[in-house]
Amino acid sequence: MKGTDRDIEKLISEKFPHFEEKLVKAIAEEGVLVNFPVDELIMDIGQKVEQIPLIVDGIVKVFREDEDDNEIFLYYLNAGEACAITMICSAREGYSKIKAIPMEDTRAVVLPISKLDEWMPKFQSWYFFVMDSYQDRFEELLKVVDAIAFRQMDDRLIEYLDKTAKASQSTIIKETQSQIALELNSSREVIGRLLKKLEQQGIVKVKRNQIELIK
Repeated sequence: MKGTDRDIEKLISEKFPHFEEKLVKAIAEEGVLVNFPVDELIMDIGQKVEQIPLIVDGIVKVFREDEDDNEIFLYYLNAGEACAITMICSAREGYSKIKAIPMEDTRAVVLPISKLDEWMPKFQSWYFFVMDSYQDRFEELLKVVDAIAFRQMDDRLIEYLDKTAKASQSTIIKETQSQIALELNSSREVIGRLLKKLEQQGIVKVKRNQIELIK
């Protein structure tokens, strides 16, 4: 889907209200409005980074994956955000170090990667957006490192459920236990036991193919 300049300008103004007017117009001229269906891979590890997607609707899950298909969940991207790791990869080597998959039908205004550096000295709001994105994601990654190094799996599981519920704005989490185990680098059996324990504590309610977060 290719939106008109007016469509893009309106979406960017609504979802990125801190962008200055000249930047909004530049994005409308250079950007393309793209639909990403749920579960369609947006970015893969090793893929050449040629575009910057600015999320205007939907939720995107960002994670790492090794050669044995083990996954580590990193963070979610929501409307009004862009992936800082993708920006960093494009600036350094040009190849992605992460995977990004929509958790629901998602729309993004896609920009040529060349605009990342070109607009830094030109638009102050773009400069601060990129810098803030770097800082926010760096803090998210520190939390991931801390969780893996210092926290018990039950704490990590609760944090994962909280983040997922917050990102989807729903207490119903539709990830399977196997998928959660992959993303937390654990086993389905361990996750199943922990969920049963959390259910006994009144924190979650486990149903078929979904988990309801109670508190």
